[in-house]
Amino acid sequence: MKNAKKFGNEIQALEKALRSIKKVVITAPGAADGDSIGSQLALRRMLLGRFPALEIRIINDESLPERYQFMPDTEHVDTPESFAKSHSDPKFDMGIIVDGGIDRAGRVRDIYEKCATKVFIDHHSVSVDYPYTLKIVEPNASSTTELIYHLSQTSSFKTKLDSEFCQQVYLGLIFDTGFFRHSNTTPEVMELAAHLLRAGFDFTRVGERGMLERTFSSLQLLAYTLSRARQRLDGRIIWSMLTQETLHSFHAADDDREGIIDHLFLTRGIEVAVLFFELSSGKTKVSFRSQGALDVAEFARSLTERGGGHQKAAGANLAMPVDQATEFVLSRLEAKLSGGTSSVGKATA
Repeated sequence: MKNAKKFGNEIQALEKALRSIKKVVITAPGAADGDSIGSQLALRRMLLGRFPALEIRIINDESLPERYQFMPDTEHVDTPESFAKSHSDPKFDMGIIVDGGIDRAGRVRDIYEKCATKVFIDHHSVSVDYPYTLKIVEPNASSTTELIYHLSQTSSFKTKLDSEFCQQVYLGLIFDTGFFRHSNTTPEVMELAAHLLRAGFDFTRVGERGMLERTFSSLQLLAYTLSRARQRLDGRIIWSMLTQETLHSFHAADDDREGIIDHLFLTRGIEVAVLFFELSSGKTKVSFRSQGALDVAEFARSLTERGGGHQKAAGANLAMPVDQATEFVLSRLEAKLSGGTSSVGKATA
């Protein structure tokens, strides 16, 4: 994405709406990853740079993972509970959700839906339909932070490229490109990264703390989950499962599963990697990585309305136990890769 001209009308409408309001809430789906937290933090800086009198809060359904708490401005990130402790009025004039749709915002959805103006900023190619007031969606952007960056440099939101803003954008950039390994790493992405580094922030610290650093529990969890990996369809599919019991046995947190799917994906000869994660609610989160022959965003959506993402990296939340979800997904995936069809219907959301 070279510029934001294609969203000229939406950007002007967003600027106009911001002139007449006082309170904005920013959120993102589920547990924050590098792109979603970077996008929220960078967007907050962008809006305050243009409208310094705004009251802006970032509220997510889950607490901010410890790995990102070193980033600038994370003291402004709340859960509904922590926000309620210091604010008696949870009502906002505008809600902005980034890096995924409102269907995955959990408890923040109620706060968002009470906003008069509802904005959606994203780069995923597949998401659930919702009557947003304004949509700025660019699937060609490598990350949502790349999209935020281009918005920030328009005449409506000309934002100072200080070290804080640049490292927030950079975090999302390296997270969604896998340190510039994935196919969404375009020449423009590399040029943007170089441009951001000129702000002088410690990019090594951002990369190592935000992407690579692990707890000892997460190392144990990784080793265990990889040891349980299995293959199907003559090695074209690799998959593993992570239950709440396993998580607790290693004294690990949900965030400690970050990166496991990438190790599965880098197995020679596979076409699709799948990781099943049992949520504390008893439902199942499924993550997919594809070498490219199968569009896993479309496949995830075929499983449930709460599925989607990118062509090569996607996910879905299934309202079924992990054992049931495993057979449901793998049987459909085998049929899809074999060119056949499955008699199993779509899962409920």
